[in-house]
Amino acid sequence: MNLNSFKVKPEHLTGVNQFNVSTNGQFIIQRKIFSDVYPDFPDLKTFKLYIYLCKSYEWKYQRVKKAKAQIQLDLKLSRNELNNALDWLEVNYFIARTNSHKQQMYQTELLTAPDYDPFTNTYISCNSIPFYTSNLKQRNQGYIMVPADAVTNKMLENTSTADRTWTYTKLKVYLLLYANCWLSYFGGVNPESVQVEINSIHVDHSFYYNVKKSEKQVVNTIKLLLSMGLFKIVKVCFVKGEYIGDSLLVSTRKGIRECYVLRPYHLSAKKVNNKELDSKRGSMIL
Repeated sequence: MNLNSFKVKPEHLTGVNQFNVSTNGQFIIQRKIFSDVYPDFPDLKTFKLYIYLCKSYEWKYQRVKKAKAQIQLDLKLSRNELNNALDWLEVNYFIARTNSHKQQMYQTELLTAPDYDPFTNTYISCNSIPFYTSNLKQRNQGYIMVPADAVTNKMLENTSTADRTWTYTKLKVYLLLYANCWLSYFGGVNPESVQVEINSIHVDHSFYYNVKKSEKQVVNTIKLLLSMGLFKIVKVCFVKGEYIGDSLLVSTRKGIRECYVLRPYHLSAKKVNNKELDSKRGSMIL
């Protein structure tokens, strides 16, 4: 694959935004579930449902409040498929239903992701750790901030088309790229995690171990995400290891080191418009 077609070029700088800086908010996926020692969910539909619940979480109420009929419609699930997936998530301590009356709208809280014991093949509840970002940080649980626009219901549907396009591997790679994306530090995805050369991509072993796939499989998946327009390749500048802006917008000077990084097409306005990027935003292609 010729990577040049995915690189941001001077002729693209027409004053039109190259990326979607969304004001539709963001949601979190817990980092723990992407690990070589953490098992995959029992099937793709359960994994997609979990992402859907994460995206639907209302922080104000600490709940997901969705009618089951709406979830079925959004994800193209039968009632039996939905109930089985919800039961698995609850039995294994990912969620806890907060109401049980059949006449009420379904409500559930997200729990801090459970630990996993590979010797007994069981999940161990972590519900003693309240599900707040501050607690997740303090307990080193980790989480990924994902722009709401980056994950659509279409991607999470239980259909043959969606399952072919959005496999378990592709979803994991996609979300892990966001986990490794720090605009203020790297201008995109950490180049030590995903190294982009003139015409090749290399992935750090810890990245593809966590996906449980080979480097070749992960690289091929990243190329698919590029071909779908979900990432672009941007040449960026570093001075003394600090990202200072994109090469097309930064004047050449002594001490600059340039490299290519992946930048997600969907960016959260909250991440872009923060104090860490104040001095760099004018030199960043958005």
